Amino acid sequence: MKRCIGMFAAVALCSSTAFFALGSKEQVSASSNWAREVGLDKTETVAELYEKAKKEGEVNVYGCTGRIENVKKAFEAEYPGVKVNFYDLGINEMLEKFFREYKAGIYTADVLQLKEQTGSIKRDYIDTGLLHNYQPTDIFSGVRQEYLVVTPFVIELDWWSYNTDIYKDLPISSWWDLTKPEWKGKFVLLDPSGEPDLPVLFACMVQHADEMAADYQRVFGKKIVLASDEPNAGYAWIKRIAKNNPILETSNSNIVKDVGGAPNMKEAPLGYGVSSKLRERDIQGFRLGVNPNKFKTPTTAISFMIAQVADKAQHPNAAKLFIRYICGEKNHDGKGLQPFLTAGSYPVFPDAKITAKMPSYDSIPKFPLDFDFYYDHFQDVSDYWISVQP
Repeated sequence: MKRCIGMFAAVALCSSTAFFALGSKEQVSASSNWAREVGLDKTETVAELYEKAKKEGEVNVYGCTGRIENVKKAFEAEYPGVKVNFYDLGINEMLEKFFREYKAGIYTADVLQLKEQTGSIKRDYIDTGLLHNYQPTDIFSGVRQEYLVVTPFVIELDWWSYNTDIYKDLPISSWWDLTKPEWKGKFVLLDPSGEPDLPVLFACMVQHADEMAADYQRVFGKKIVLASDEPNAGYAWIKRIAKNNPILETSNSNIVKDVGGAPNMKEAPLGYGVSSKLRERDIQGFRLGVNPNKFKTPTTAISFMIAQVADKAQHPNAAKLFIRYICGEKNHDGKGLQPFLTAGSYPVFPDAKITAKMPSYDSIPKFPLDFDFYYDHFQDVSDYWISVQP
């Protein structure tokens, strides 16, 4: 999964710049009619798509997780005669490769599987017509409407984890607890200068500053007093957490190792990171506990694993068949979705069965999804974080 987020902050900060540096919207003409011409707005049967896909013979998938290799093998066994060519790429590499090829009139990619967290995929690629949604009604009719600005199949959140050998439960119940002296230097975060998770969270806090202010009063019994360089309570939390000596890690893998990567640890920080790393509890036996329900305020933004059809894809029917497959088909119980149903990952489909032990999705307090706000404020909150470093 690291390939899905590695250097993604750079994409969020620079994708618009890269878009216009490589070629303006006038120079790169995304087809406004192509998606309709190839039936991306239709719901076709699997049998119909398979017959068309066999004539195309293959599908080229640019993906950011090795789990696509498992999907590829299962898909090719399910649909003989349709080969999956999987390009395992990091996000930056994928988007640059796709855009340069597109600008040159080389339409290699059929499907791009990646992560949308900051709004940059929506704004720079989907809204401009370079990538398209494919959402057949028999697959997506139960998905929340606000999620369908992209084509999602799995939701990832962020949450606090704790070492279960040390704590019986999550020992905090508010963001403001981490600003207290007793937690100084005892919590680990993903470095905001290298990954997008915290800047997106910062943007949520700034957008919902009234909730942050109300929670401050709940925790401390008085209204928050803002300093001159704290525009609102969201910014105040960013500044005050920076002053409380957080441990910064370069990856979510390192965070869960710090928290519970060995048995019988005597000391361990709390860690805030991507929910999908809870799977290390089941895979490697990490001592990881989570309880986001303890918070009275939202604890996380919402991000998605998505699968988008590339504009002018040369194998559109095979692309449609592949996206149906990775969504688990109409009952959402197919082999294509299974590799993604690990602890901490939530399918967007309400009827998909989850067997992993983890908090229910609806029970977790979440900030409302607003990719446009994240996109528009990502740079501002990132700059503010840098400005308040001690």
